[in-house]
Parts: sequence; structure tokens; C-alpha cells
Amino acid sequence: MKKVLSITFLFLFSLMTINESAFAAKSDSIKIVINRNQTILPDRSINIGVIDYKRNGKVRKTPGFLNGRRFWWNYTVNVIGGDHFNGKVRVDKALIPSVGKSIEIEIFPKKQPELAKKVIVPLNYETKLDFFATNEFDKAPGEKVEGKIVTFFDNEQHEVYDKLRRKKEAENFYFSTNGGDWDNGKFVIESDIREIQNHVVGLFIQARNNPMIADTFAFQLDYKHDYNLWFKGQNGWNGNDGWNGSDGSTGRHGQDGEHGENGYSGQNGPDVGVWVDLYHDSILGYPLLYINAENFWSGEEFRYLVNPNGGSFTVSSDGGDGGRGGDGGDGGDGGNGADGKIWIEKKVKKVTVKKPFKEKKTITEKKTITNEEGEEEEIEVKKEIEVTVYKNVVEEKVIEIKHQNPGQNGGDGGWGGAGGLGGIGGRGGTIFLHFTDDAMPYQDLITAHSSGGFGGLHGDGGDGGDGGNGGAGKPRGKNGWNGKDGPEAFGWAEDGWDGDIVVSPTEEFFYYK
Repeated sequence: MKKVLSITFLFLFSLMTINESAFAAKSDSIKIVINRNQTILPDRSINIGVIDYKRNGKVRKTPGFLNGRRFWWNYTVNVIGGDHFNGKVRVDKALIPSVGKSIEIEIFPKKQPELAKKVIVPLNYETKLDFFATNEFDKAPGEKVEGKIVTFFDNEQHEVYDKLRRKKEAENFYFSTNGGDWDNGKFVIESDIREIQNHVVGLFIQARNNPMIADTFAFQLDYKHDYNLWFKGQNGWNGNDGWNGSDGSTGRHGQDGEHGENGYSGQNGPDVGVWVDLYHDSILGYPLLYINAENFWSGEEFRYLVNPNGGSFTVSSDGGDGGRGGDGGDGGDGGNGADGKIWIEKKVKKVTVKKPFKEKKTITEKKTITNEEGEEEEIEVKKEIEVTVYKNVVEEKVIEIKHQNPGQNGGDGGWGGAGGLGGIGGRGGTIFLHFTDDAMPYQDLITAHSSGGFGGLHGDGGDGGDGGNGGAGKPRGKNGWNGKDGPEAFGWAEDGWDGDIVVSPTEEFFYYK
């Protein structure tokens, strides 16, 4: 009876302990914490945390920015306008633009949905943005402007975007241009002066999260730039290398290598015409040189404005470089000579050899006996024994004599192919410079170059093939001769001639409107 009472008491005590432990593990309430030091924008992640107040008075925190140990799998997290993973909420990209928008976060312990808490998190948005150029550039057509964008947000935070060539940064903004293009994170000023109105170019930037916020980076061109217009004739093709000769088969000569192909000559530079006029620009308030250039071969035209106070123009028309001569092919190796045929001669020869024979022989031995008187007496006793005797015997024996025919001579190595000659450089194009009377005083700002192309390098001669080894025999075959290396011309082919520069006057041709 006492034993039954003890067991019952122990059971009740254990049950009370389990219930008390379960009670202590339950949450009394929770609190959602948002890290307010972060800018909350679409397509970005934000850190969140949970403070869990237990019924036994203890407090538990989630890992992450709260540095707690209460794992996230103990909670259910629902997000409207985003998704959650392990303490990070990623805001949907579809919420762009973010101004006036928010996301909703609901969290509760998995077994206590009645403790659910909800928070409305407003999204941040830009209140101002500025574009700053970060490189030195001339205010002239064709120049590239690199820069950074600084944005300021409604939470008094700011961000700097200085790697705009990266899609991740550039996609936060809309870019439009006047007199240029936005290309790979750079503002490229239009190179055609006819596409620029009133000498002004600009970049317009708009925040995607708040389209009401924008900045315009605009400036007036001054054309203080060193322009370069360069033409070059096409380089000559390289000559093909000669094929290597095939190796000779047994006892055969190696095949000669093929000659390298000559390099092709470079093309001449195109003839170019340049017309220069001076006019007074009423918008800028100072004179400009108007330059019109034409490639006479293609008909393509180029137009420039040059500020005489700090600008210049250089035109070049160079001949193409000659192609390299092809290398000669290597000669094939001569084949090894065949070994001489081996044959066996058999002969019968009489030879005297010693052979063993068995013979019987009588010998006398001394023996001690006891005579009739009982005395010891030594007597001689004859005994027959068998002995081995060696005798000369004449026999016939078949012997083999090894013979070998003469070895075959090795084949000669093939000759190497000759190296191809390099192509001659192309001639520089003729450049015609035409100046009006007003532009003639600024002739020193216009520079013309017309250089011939470089001659191509001559090809190397091919290596001669190795002679084959003579075959084994009696006598041994002779080794083949090594092939000679292919001939080659050292150095380079002749450079092309420089073109002519012709300067002449012309009538005024540009009228500014």
C-alpha cells in the first residue's frame, strides 16, 4: 500500500514539473524590431529582429543585428510586399517608385498565433540628387564624362553611386541626354557638331524611386581640344608558311619543305582634303575655326569646330604596313637504311674429340693374413678392376656460319623551304590643306602627317631534314646527308614612301547661321 502511494506521488510530481516547464517555455508577448539605420528601398534587404518575453520573466532575442540565440524557425513570418529569410526581409522590386509606399510584416511564435504582431514599414525615397563629374575632360565633341551621383533620402541618409558602369547602380536612375549619349556609365558628347544645338550639351538624371527628384548636368562647349583625325591604309596580309616536307620511308630521301609565301604589300593611305575657314560665333562671342575634312577614297566627311585659343587639329594618312613573309617549311628527315639480310651457312667438319671408355685392369695389392703357424704374414693378391680411359675419336660435326648482307644507305634529308619576302609598306596619302584668307593666320594650329607604312618582316627559311642512319650490315650502310636549310632574307622589306602635304588658298565656304 505504501509502495502504491509513493509511485502515485512521484507521478503527480513529475506531471507538475513538466507542466511548469512547458508553462515557462511559452511566450507571453513578442516585439518586432526594425533597424532604423538602414535605407529601405525596393529590391533591397532590411534587417529585422524579434524580442520574445517569456512567462517566466526571461527575455529571448533572435540572431542577426540583435545578437540573440532564439532561432528564426521558432516563428512564422509573413510579409506583404516582400519575402523573408532568416532575419532579412527583401522588398519587392515591383514597388518602384517607392514614394508613398510601404510593406507589412506579421510575426508570431509557431504554436501561439494569438501573439501575432504586425508592423507597417514605410519605404524611403530620394528627396534630392546631384551629379558630379569625376574626371578631367575638354568641353568638346567626342569627349567622355565620368561621374558619380549622390542621393539624399527622407530618413536623412545619403548614398554615393560612383560605379555607374555597373548595372546594379545605374538601374536606380533614368538617364536622358541632349547632344550626347549615356554609354556604359559615361556621358559621351556627340561627335557630330551638327547634332549639337547652340553649343550646349547636357545629362538629365531622374530617380526611379521618386521620379519627382532629378538633376541636370549641362554645360556649354568651348572647343578647346586637340582633335586628331587619323586614316591608315589596310595592312598587308601575312604570307602563309610553307608546308613541312614528309619524312622518307625506309631508305628514301626526305621531301623538301615548301617555300613560304611572300607577304602582301600594305595599301596606300587615302588622299584627304581639309578645308579651314574662320568665323565669329555670336553665341560664344569669340572666333572659331570651322574645319571640313573628306576622305577622297570613301567620300566620308568630318566636321570640327576648333577654338584658336587653346585648340588644335591634326590629320594623318599613313600607309598600311606590309605583311610578314611566311616561313619556309622544314625538310623531311631521310628514312633509315634497311639492315642487311642475315643468312646461315651449314658445313660438315671432322673433329677429334676425347671420349671416355671403360676397361678392365689387373692390379696387385698387399694383404696381411695369419698363416698356419698363427703368425701374421703379408702376401700379394691380384685383383681385377674397371677404369675409365679417354681416347681420341674422329667425328663429323655440323657447324653454322652466320652471314649478313651489306646494310642499305640512309636517305638524305629534304631541303628546307625558302622564307617568303615581307610585303612593302604602303605609301602615305596625299593631304590637301585649303585655308581661307581669314584662317591662314592660324595655319600653325593645323598639322598634317603622311607616313609610309613599315615594310613586313622577311620569313625564316625552313630547317633542312636530318639524313637517315645507314642500315646495319657487313659493311654497314652509309648515313644520308642532312638537308640544307632554306634560304632567307634578313631584316624587313622596304618601308612605304611618305605622302605629300599640299597647302593652298580657298574661297570662304562656311556661313554661320
